[in-house]
Amino acid sequence: MSVPKPECPGCHALQAQVTQLQALVADLQAQLATLTAQVSTLQARLNQNSKNSSRPPSSDPPRAPKRPPTLPRSDRRRGGQPGHKGCFRSLKPLDAVDHLIPLVPDGCAHCHASLPAEPAPDDPAPRRHQVVDLPVRLTLTTEYQCHARSCPACGKRTWAALPDGVSHRVVGPRLQALCALMVGACHVTRRPLQELLATAFGVEISLGSLASLEAHTADALSPNYQQAREAVAAAPCVNADETPWRSGQKRSWLWLATTPRLTLFRIDPSRSRAAFLRLLPPQAGRTLTSDRYGVYRHGGSGSWQICWAHLLRDFQALIDRGDRGSVHGELALEMARAMFGLWHAFQRGEIDRRQLQQRLRPVRARLLGRLRRARNSGQKAAASLARELLKCRRSLWTFAFVAGVEPTNNAAERALRPSVLWRKRSFGHEGSSGQAFVERMLTVVGSLRLQRREALSFLEAAIRAANEGRAGPSLLLMESG
Repeated sequence: MSVPKPECPGCHALQAQVTQLQALVADLQAQLATLTAQVSTLQARLNQNSKNSSRPPSSDPPRAPKRPPTLPRSDRRRGGQPGHKGCFRSLKPLDAVDHLIPLVPDGCAHCHASLPAEPAPDDPAPRRHQVVDLPVRLTLTTEYQCHARSCPACGKRTWAALPDGVSHRVVGPRLQALCALMVGACHVTRRPLQELLATAFGVEISLGSLASLEAHTADALSPNYQQAREAVAAAPCVNADETPWRSGQKRSWLWLATTPRLTLFRIDPSRSRAAFLRLLPPQAGRTLTSDRYGVYRHGGSGSWQICWAHLLRDFQALIDRGDRGSVHGELALEMARAMFGLWHAFQRGEIDRRQLQQRLRPVRARLLGRLRRARNSGQKAAASLARELLKCRRSLWTFAFVAGVEPTNNAAERALRPSVLWRKRSFGHEGSSGQAFVERMLTVVGSLRLQRREALSFLEAAIRAANEGRAGPSLLLMESG
């Protein structure tokens, strides 16, 4: 290109136009880079599924990739295989049968001769067939007639009082426990429960009465909730998680802390560190397992274990982006699978804890090097994840050194799932009594499920004890064992 002459007006105009176009090109390039990054981010969000994010498998769209089978396909046909003993329903013992109807044949099916009513010595035992059904009336109505008598001395009238332990409500303890269990554990909302009680039980209960029963049930479970709160706070290993909740028209958070035998739920309007400490106060020597949310990092007084199940999804998300950072996700995922292979061998008893620590050393070294290379790669997603993991790299391997700690937070995820189903069906709670019912029912039913104890009888016993003003059943009976 020739140099414009100083005395040429046209050259000066062309030079100004070139400068303007260069600035416009630079501005368009900057806009293109910004829009490209936005498209990449939105595409990654659109491609999220249960394998590369925290979304549940039930939310996967039809286009989501199918999960690979955990075992290789077999050529065997479905169903029981030759030689399989089968699984059959066991009959109830005779003392648990309500009605026993003996059936004796009166005539021979071969020669039509009459048969005796009494069995012969060589006759076999009867073939037992049991039918389980619902009675026409599922409820028992008891009427207490409190009579009055006039005193011949003073003329005053005295009414008879209800016996101790008899509820002043129209619903007895067992039916009240069933209503609480249907709402708090079976995720039945109040209107379907009202219809079920009317059609199947023949009991007409208003929605307000159901809410009153829930408040009374929450009061009856208050001692059990306090037991769980103190025991979980003193536990050496705790898993924690949180999920959104709805308190009236406001957004709240449902916090969870769980041990192998107990679960503890608490609703708080905040998702802050202070809210977590209200659930789980600091305790020296405690090991906390959770995801990488910041409040868990600074919310305890002991060691911290990061959930590797979340890391698997994060590494898979890097792979699914399909950019230059995918190689870091592929290699990190390979090392994560090697870690899980060693952990499963330890669980099966093939290696001891010392061997687990020794065999994890090369895996730890390779992962550390890969994270450092990803941090300096210039790829935004890979570098951001690498920087985060490098800050808390010691918390990746706590499970290898502390007994009772696992590399995933699956225990908390499983314990939290029933509350998520409840939230989706009931849209949260209204008022302080509703909050107490949610917290205590989730805590008690979740703990009983971990302890493999029956919930209906426990709730009934707790309600009866509250009616009679005495101590009810304990949640810690199996915790101490």
